[in-house]
Amino acid sequence: MTDRLHDCHDCGAKPGQVHIAGCDVERCSTCGRQRISCGCDEGQDQAFARWTGLCPGSAEAAALGIDLNEFTRRGLPKIMLARPGEAG
Repeated sequence: MTDRLHDCHDCGAKPGQVHIAGCDVERCSTCGRQRISCGCDEGQDQAFARWTGLCPGSAEAAALGIDLNEFTRRGLPKIMLARPGEAG
């Protein structure tokens, strides 16, 4: 993981900005998976899912001492990347 923040590699959002519609990096604020393919139609909060400057889940995975594949395999995106109270 890098300490340097960067623009979203898919839609170009700068850190703190919301992703452009159709971005494959944006996470769903309801389930924590990729918004473009998650299937959640209601309750999206683009401000919550804004670009942070780091790949979604990378800081959380690093803090846990695991890689992003393991982070996803364990189902952690729905716990750590979804808005509190939204994940099922």
